[in-house]
Amino acid sequence: MNTPWAEQVVGWSADEAEVLSECVHRAPPVHTTRPWQLEFADRTAVLRERRDVPPPPHDPEGRDRKIACGAALTNLVAAVRGLGWAADMDIAVSADGAVTASVTGPRRSRASDSEAHRFRAIGDRRVHEWAFGPRPVPPEDLEAVRDVAASPAVGAWWVGGGAEALGVARLLDYAARAYHANLDYQRELTMWTTRRVDGAVGLSAGGAARVRVPDEFQLAARIEREAVLVLATRTDGPESQVRAGEAVQAAWLEATTRGLAASLVTQPLHLSEVRTGLADRLDRPGVPQALMRFGHPAAIPAARPGDD
Repeated sequence: MNTPWAEQVVGWSADEAEVLSECVHRAPPVHTTRPWQLEFADRTAVLRERRDVPPPPHDPEGRDRKIACGAALTNLVAAVRGLGWAADMDIAVSADGAVTASVTGPRRSRASDSEAHRFRAIGDRRVHEWAFGPRPVPPEDLEAVRDVAASPAVGAWWVGGGAEALGVARLLDYAARAYHANLDYQRELTMWTTRRVDGAVGLSAGGAARVRVPDEFQLAARIEREAVLVLATRTDGPESQVRAGEAVQAAWLEATTRGLAASLVTQPLHLSEVRTGLADRLDRPGVPQALMRFGHPAAIPAARPGDD
């Protein structure tokens, strides 16, 4: 007897294509853009890196663009599985470094419970760039998030306290000085160590930055209180950066299913000396591609009259 799970369909249905498109659109953007385009052919969804928009000056290699494409690819695979199809994936890199990823659904295959949970989490993913609240992340959640991010191509580990936290903080502080003119990165560090929005990261009437960048010891103390994940690839290059992006989003979706929010930090790792220094100070192999912070969002108090 034929059943829906034995059905062989030629081409994605209109409803399936809409779901796949929406899930890809919900992947984390980079620099407020989504550097990919999605195409459909028979039972294959093709994700192509867009090269028509140049990367920003602080990311001349376009590393974040590859990471963003990897995150979109994770959402695409999760959506294909969530719709009840097997997901055969292939990544190709052209001679000029452009990435094309294809996901084919050759046959029906029921999603596991964890796959179904991550599929539903795509629309619930939360970004929290401020300091997290004091409630710690349970050890079982830390283990699950790390395990889903790790793969043969990507290593994942949590930053420990003491010397490790201080080592990471010093590299973040080094990057802040290297990017002294980049207000976005200054804000990112400031938000990491504060729960307030009133005046802490605003602009004065004249446009001058009023960002109070924390010193390395403030950053180290915050890192020790939070759950900070390092994602590193065995090698560097376009495909490795895409793989890192896959791991970023896989960890984010798993964290979402567990009621956690996250924040992604990549800009300091655009500097080769920061990547090398992070691997050395943490005594870990590979090329660090991203830092991720996880936790329970803290309530942000409203500004009071007279606050500056």
